[in-house]
Amino acid sequence: MKRRFLTILILLTALTSSFQLMSQEKRKTRVALSTDVVDWANFATINLEAGVSVHQHFSIQAGAKYNPWEFTTRNLGLQLYNKQTTAYAGFRYWPWYVFSGWWVGAQAQYTDYAETGLWRHALDTGAAVGGGVSFGYTLMLHEKLNLEFGAGVWAGRRFEHNLYCCPDCMRIRECGPGNFVALNDISIALMYVF
Repeated sequence: MKRRFLTILILLTALTSSFQLMSQEKRKTRVALSTDVVDWANFATINLEAGVSVHQHFSIQAGAKYNPWEFTTRNLGLQLYNKQTTAYAGFRYWPWYVFSGWWVGAQAQYTDYAETGLWRHALDTGAAVGGGVSFGYTLMLHEKLNLEFGAGVWAGRRFEHNLYCCPDCMRIRECGPGNFVALNDISIALMYVF
């Protein structure tokens, strides 16, 4: 899992630096890095997204999320976590101008996950691949700093999937591959534009 995260991080760094070199040329390419505050609040999920403008109305986006932590509640003794390694890449269309205003996007995504929650005590583990669509609004706070709001859905195939009744008993309620449609992101992100 650590190798996947390191590979994703290296690819994002290479992508960002290569487009920064292009932006130093006469092209007006802009690069943006953002992090989602909602993901940080979701059991401290580390996340980073890079965006590169390829046209006045289009940008290419790539990002990663990583969460290795597990929490135990004192009163109830519940194990709570949202462990994941996620990588995605896609594009966005900006009707007004890249990195400002409304946008709509599409992306391909891979995720490896193990999660429980406050509202359901079941343990859900597996890996999935698929594609999704998203939309949102980017508010310019400053010339270099933006606040971004977004939401999306994705659909695909779980090729490894186990749903256990609880993390302690490990009694399987559901297993096997299958198709899915799910909410992908509700995000409030801080974006820095270079």
